[in-house]
Order: sequence, then C-alpha cells, then structure tokens
Amino acid sequence: MKRTLKTGMAAGAAGMWMAFHAMAQVTSTGVDPAAGAAGEAPAAAATAEWAQGLCEVVAEGARLLEANRLAPSNGTAKAALLEALIRASEPTATFLDEAELTARTQRASEREWDAGLTVAATDGLPRVAAVRADSPAAAAGILPGEFIQKVGPLELLDGTAQKFVRERLSEGDDAPLEIGVLATNEVRRVVTVERVRQTESSLADVESLPAGMGYMRAAGIHPGAGAEIAATLEQWQTDGKFGAILDLRGAGGLAEEEVGTVAMGFAVKSFGKLYEYSKRDGREVLGVGPGASGEAPRLRIPLMVLVDEETTGAAELLAAVLGGGVKGAMIIGRETSGDPLIREPHKLSTGRYALLATRQLKTADGTTYSGAGGVVPDVAITAAALDETVYEPDAPVLRKGKTLSEEEKEDRALRDRTRNDTYLRRATDVLLGLKALGYVGKP
Repeated sequence: MKRTLKTGMAAGAAGMWMAFHAMAQVTSTGVDPAAGAAGEAPAAAATAEWAQGLCEVVAEGARLLEANRLAPSNGTAKAALLEALIRASEPTATFLDEAELTARTQRASEREWDAGLTVAATDGLPRVAAVRADSPAAAAGILPGEFIQKVGPLELLDGTAQKFVRERLSEGDDAPLEIGVLATNEVRRVVTVERVRQTESSLADVESLPAGMGYMRAAGIHPGAGAEIAATLEQWQTDGKFGAILDLRGAGGLAEEEVGTVAMGFAVKSFGKLYEYSKRDGREVLGVGPGASGEAPRLRIPLMVLVDEETTGAAELLAAVLGGGVKGAMIIGRETSGDPLIREPHKLSTGRYALLATRQLKTADGTTYSGAGGVVPDVAITAAALDETVYEPDAPVLRKGKTLSEEEKEDRALRDRTRNDTYLRRATDVLLGLKALGYVGKP
C-alpha cells in the first residue's frame, strides 16, 4: 500500500493546517487596562443597592418555605445560598472541602505512580490505547487493545470516565496494583502491575514512530519540562524527522514559567506577546513575550498537540498558547478542562473552598479564556470516533521471492502502533497528509 493520502480526511486536515499556519504571524495588542473607578461613593452605593435586592429575594424565599414547613436548617440554607450565588455569576465554579483541595493540589504538583499505560475512554470499558515498552504494564503482559475491567478492588462499568481510571491507576501508597483485564478474545485475567514513581523527567515517554515522526508524552508541565520538550523537538528537527506529536492528554502541572520555553521556539518576531494574564477588570498581571529574536521561528517541524477533557493547569496553558497563533502547531482531541491556571481557591465561611476564575488568559491570536470553556481543538475527536474499528487489510499475497518494501513495512508498523489510539491515529494522518502534499517546515 503506497503512502500517499490514505483518506480524504487526512488531506482535508493537512490542507487546513497549511492554510491556518500560512498567515500565522499575528500581533497581540494586549488587554486594555481598566479606565479606573469613577469614585468609591457611587460604587459603594451600587453595591448596597445590589445587596438590598438580594436580601429582599432571600426574605421572599424564606417566607415561602416557612409557610409551607419546608425551611432547611440554618447552616444548610446558608451554605446552599452562598454557593448558588457564586454559581449564578460563574456556572463553572467548583467547590471543595479541605481534603479535596489538598488532594487536588498534590495531584497537580507531585509525581504519581506510573503504570506505563495510555487509556482511552469508550462507551464500553476503558481500552488500553498503548503500552510503553519496558514499562510495568508491559512486564505484566498487558497488551494494546485490551480492556480494563478492574483497578484494585474497584470494578469498572461501561462508560467509566477516563479521569476516574487515570486517578485509580496513579494513586495509592503501595507500588503493586492488581488490574483486571479483558482480552480481545473475551478471556479475563488479573495481573499485578509493579508501578514505579514517575521520574524527575516531565516526559513519560519519548518514541520514534515509523514514517519519520517523533512522539512524546508529558506526564505534566513541571519545573524543567520546557527545556526537555524544546530539546527533544530540536533534536528531532536536527535528525530530519518530518513531524512531531506532543501528548498532553491527562497532563496538568503548575510550572507556568515552562510554557514560554516551548512556545517561543515556534514564535515569530512580529508577535507582540505569546500570552498574557489579566484581572477580570482588564488590568494586566503578567505578559510573556516578545516572540523569537529572529525573523523566523527556531522550530520548523510540524507539531501535533493531543489534548482531552483532563488536560489542565500548565499543560492546558501550553496547549492554549501553541494553538493560539504560533506558527506550526495544531491541536487535536477534545475540549480541555477550562483551567489554564486562571483559578484560585477562596475559603468560604462554611469551611469549603470555591475555585474561582479570578483572572483571564489571552493568547496571541486574541482568544480569551475566562473560565467559560477550554481549548477547542482544530481537529475534534468525537465520542463515536473513540469507538471506531480500524480496518486492517489482508496481508498481500506476494510472488515467490518478493518481499515487502520498506515503505509497506513502515505503513504496517504505523497502523499497528496507532490502531487502538484514535487521537494518535488522527495526528499521524495529518502528518502523512502534509507529507503527501509536499509540505516541509520552512521559515
């Protein structure tokens, strides 16, 4: 099978990529600062009037509930009212207790257990999309395409959320973890995976794919991640790889300062700023830029960035910046979580915490993130696509003495590697499309 365009979708996506990035030199003009308050007295009067209106509404509700003997306890009513008031202004606000906030912070900043699995959500059981070579999962005999039925003592149901599975695979105090596996031939077994702590490297996996592509998966954007990712991309470019894939699915992290190290490699001189943070009133609190010091970007290798609903924190910020106008990157997957480091916890009188989007992010192309949504991919992975079956053609009948060409061997190896991972398959389709259309990374 010749490596021309295998699907019309690959050609379309590749063409869109070329058109989108042909004019990727945009200038960020910044968020205009607030004009300033007109005076504290009028503002205070407006606040008092607003609060008085709320009191009247609360009193009305209290009278109605009391008259019908439906009034809740005082503490319950206060907690419900406070959280409802906050949600009325920010529907995506999250409320956590002390233990939940501590666990969330630890997950964002610490290195968790690593089993060596990439898991994909389906309408059925979670599927093993990939198993890293020489990983604990590989040593336990888990294979791509198999399904996860059980993690520890927990039985998984059809449609189990990907986030839930990832958390169960990475949590706990002990390294050994029993995993129930359903093989493609319907045989069930339980294996013990001897997990390891994620290494000091932010990159959990670096792999050379067939057809001149490089793949790396970030466990999170932690201190040093920017230099690791940028160095890997530069090495691939030096080695003559055609395209690169950066997997940020399920990645988080808090190291905001690492984002510019990666993004500036794709920036051009005309960029005013790669991105900026501002308060909700428009006052800028942080601006990152300018772009690269030369006219041309340092990195010219096409970059496909994989994201999903659990891409958050510094990893989501990196996806937003790479997708927000830099030259040479495309976002593939599902809309991200909606917190590219714009939320912070505020303790309430009830003892709970409200995670509020107290600032907003603006990328170089003018896209603003203020908590209402996440990064929208250039190429979306639908729920139906996650369950699609990949057609595998029969092995060709070769004449006596004839062998498969190197190109045919690469085609088969790439199909085998991406068969169970829809996201990765889309990324390699786009890169193959670019290659077939004659695209080469140029200044």
